[in-house]
Amino acid sequence: MRNNKSHEEELDNEEEFLEEGFNPNEKNQKGINGFIQKNGKTIITVSLAVIVLVGLMLLFRSNSQKNETNAAKALSRIEAYYLDGEYEIALYSSDTLPLVRGEKIIGLVAIVNEYGSTSAGQRATLFAADAYYNINDFSEAKKYYEKAIKSNIDVVKIGGLAGAAACNEREGKMKEAADGYIKAANLIQDDGLKLRYMYFGGLCYEKAGNNDLAIKTFRSIINLNKFGEFNNLAKAGIVRLGEDIE
Repeated sequence: MRNNKSHEEELDNEEEFLEEGFNPNEKNQKGINGFIQKNGKTIITVSLAVIVLVGLMLLFRSNSQKNETNAAKALSRIEAYYLDGEYEIALYSSDTLPLVRGEKIIGLVAIVNEYGSTSAGQRATLFAADAYYNINDFSEAKKYYEKAIKSNIDVVKIGGLAGAAACNEREGKMKEAADGYIKAANLIQDDGLKLRYMYFGGLCYEKAGNNDLAIKTFRSIINLNKFGEFNNLAKAGIVRLGEDIE
């Protein structure tokens, strides 16, 4: 039978090592040489652990930088097809596309699968969602919009919230759609886009039969925008719901 130390004994030894390391002048200590002799294995183990940890951190950082570069390069090659409305090609690429520096152009889906955690991969996620939405594949669009919501890039997150809201609206889930539009609006600094999403939210609350929230949203629009298109639309919404404009 193997005579292994228990976890408790190992912890005791490590604690003794730490205590002795910070108290070299204690009565029972036999000097630095004795300390090293006694705890040599522990010192080596700790040192190796630190070296391995530092090595892994450097490797992770190097791989992250490489992935960022590769993702940005891949997105730059396919982005034009998305912007030109060639959504199928943008999503999946095509064997008919020319090679670039001897490399095949990959589509948005492949970029998301391979580099989804990178900043370019997160943008590709939103582009893929929009592409699916534009070819009327709302189920796939919603899936990618929901991925985009998790992004740490504000514009991608906002696009994900608004896109998922539009998908919910298509599905007749008006309350969920309204909540999504309002969440997107709350993250937006630009007044024009903020008011647009607030108005969409108000309309969806109205369609959901939640008149109180609809009126509250319309009044918020009026308070933020004293003049302009959405001010008038919000006033019309309040009147339509049987309330007076104060």
